[in-house]
Amino acid sequence: MIILIKKNRWFLLPYLVSIVTVLYFILNYSKATIHLFLNSFNNSFADIFFKNITYLGDGLFIPAFIIIMLFIRFRHAFFVTFVYAVSGLFTQLLKRTLFTDVVRPTKYLDGIAELHLVPGVEQLCCKSFPSGHSTTAFGIMICFAIVLQNRYLKLCSFILAALIAYSRVYLSQHYLIDIFVGSLIGVITGLISYKLIEPLKWRWLDKSLLSFSKKQIG
Repeated sequence: MIILIKKNRWFLLPYLVSIVTVLYFILNYSKATIHLFLNSFNNSFADIFFKNITYLGDGLFIPAFIIIMLFIRFRHAFFVTFVYAVSGLFTQLLKRTLFTDVVRPTKYLDGIAELHLVPGVEQLCCKSFPSGHSTTAFGIMICFAIVLQNRYLKLCSFILAALIAYSRVYLSQHYLIDIFVGSLIGVITGLISYKLIEPLKWRWLDKSLLSFSKKQIG
């Protein structure tokens, strides 16, 4: 695990800095106070940007990521699929059992404070904790970081995951603590899953769609 962490430090170090910073605010301020503070930072460009980038955390985009991996190695595609399924199921289990009564910011702050809301975004009311989008974003992006060898691409994977997760706060769909825990679920699931999947000796895992297409051409 130590070697895995060292190889992916360009993703994990900025992530560590971010979660320590976020944890400081979570421990010292209420989630409503934090949300109102962050909500005050908005503009028309950010409205459009976060409204669109948040869709990358939807389950609808996961097949596209998996297809990309199929052209590299089946092992990578299996890795992404496994992480998405396990982390997603765990997050949904928490949402629908232990934390069903945690409401979203717009409902919690209704009548208390006026939020900046992005036009065209449907505001959800319930099952706020933890953030499913953040779980998916960090789960999938840690997979990409592990697979990719270029350190700058690893860093870009973190930045993209962070932007997708923060979009949920910007759009007032989640509190900061929701995306904090969601990201932890995604990253931890990704690291543990890699250690379970990488040693598998099934031969087909190390093939790809490209290897099959080359055989047919040959």
